[in-house]
Amino acid sequence: MTPSFFTLPVFVILLFLNIGLLYLCIYIKNDRKYCRAIPFFLCGLFTIAIQLIIEFNKDPASGIVLSKLQYVGFWAYFITAPILVSALTAEELKPSLSITFFSFAIITGFITIFTDLIISSKPFVYNNFFIAKIGKLYPFVATLLFILCIYYYGRFIKFINNIKSPELRFTMPIGLGLCILAGMLDYAGKMNGISIIPWLKEPFSIGMLSISLSFGTFILFSYSEIISEYQSSIKAIAQLLQKNYKTFNEFVQLVAKTLDAKDKYIAGHSIRVAEYAVRIARVLNLEEDQIENLRQACLLHDIGKIGIPDGVLNKKAPLSEKERFHIYRHPALGKEILSQVSDFQNILDIIYAHHERVDGTGYPDGLKKEEIPLLARILAVADAYDAMLSERPYRSAKTKLEAIKELLNEKEKQFDARIVEKFIDILYQDNNLSVNNLPN
Repeated sequence: MTPSFFTLPVFVILLFLNIGLLYLCIYIKNDRKYCRAIPFFLCGLFTIAIQLIIEFNKDPASGIVLSKLQYVGFWAYFITAPILVSALTAEELKPSLSITFFSFAIITGFITIFTDLIISSKPFVYNNFFIAKIGKLYPFVATLLFILCIYYYGRFIKFINNIKSPELRFTMPIGLGLCILAGMLDYAGKMNGISIIPWLKEPFSIGMLSISLSFGTFILFSYSEIISEYQSSIKAIAQLLQKNYKTFNEFVQLVAKTLDAKDKYIAGHSIRVAEYAVRIARVLNLEEDQIENLRQACLLHDIGKIGIPDGVLNKKAPLSEKERFHIYRHPALGKEILSQVSDFQNILDIIYAHHERVDGTGYPDGLKKEEIPLLARILAVADAYDAMLSERPYRSAKTKLEAIKELLNEKEKQFDARIVEKFIDILYQDNNLSVNNLPN
């Protein structure tokens, strides 16, 4: 037996097409057309596989069994062809038609296997292959299948005409048309017992090759459109996020400036603290998301001062115990205020702990050393340094050297020693300061 030139390549193409469809079905979860196309091409893979076996088969009895199995695959097109077209055109198949096609395919498959009405149990040689002779009902069932294919071909042509891509407008109709024509040649050949085209041993293989290549083209163009739309969506989302990020930052800075305006002695304080803290964080090689959280926390660290009466905030005389309570409460109040906004959840603990001391004598919880979040320890150093440089109602502003001296004195008491040292290195580079210049 000499196999057809086309059958093995078509089998390989259909195998890869099914694998590709399965991948797209899993990868593109929101597009069902790839999943619903799989049954049609699995059916094609089955019938081509049977054809391949037939072409290598040398036993007449086996040829009968294989022929019956192959025609069961043909009748399965009553189910899979409408599903394919419905999937591609996004037009749902009516339930009554689905039931009719399914029932007809099951009945004809049963008759094919267990009777001689469609495919007989008599072998004969067709194009050098052992197959079974056709039965009395074969012309009727095959004609119905061609009517179905032509009907859905017409529906698909209407769908194709609405597609902008010229490649798809020509490739898909030609591919499907060649498939139907090849099927008709196969049908006519089986009816007459000889090939209509002598050199074409198995027209059905040509038909499956045609529809496989045309559908493969459709997948490529559809997938490229999906990727293009996906990239456009990603770009649009990125632009939207950038715009939202800019708006969010402007809002945070507006709040920071509003807070600073409440206290005439610390105008610009939060913005300067943020600049210091971010530089410390970069020297410590922190991740960018941590640095961004720190920056936001610095800008909003004093939001709890909204709850402090102006008379207490700007009082020149020593504070009473009740007035100190307002001061001690502002980190907790700041956390409470910001907890109402989902975008601020990552900075709540930083703001809450920025007045804790590494020796455990800070507030509100008296945390020690590593118990205090790292970003809160950074904020504490930056906040204290800028506060010392600012004029306050109860004291004059310190010089930079005096502020640095204070930071050094408070190492391992109020501040984390490593953070203080890193910050002083930064200040040293910025101001050309020397340890020898430090005041006694």
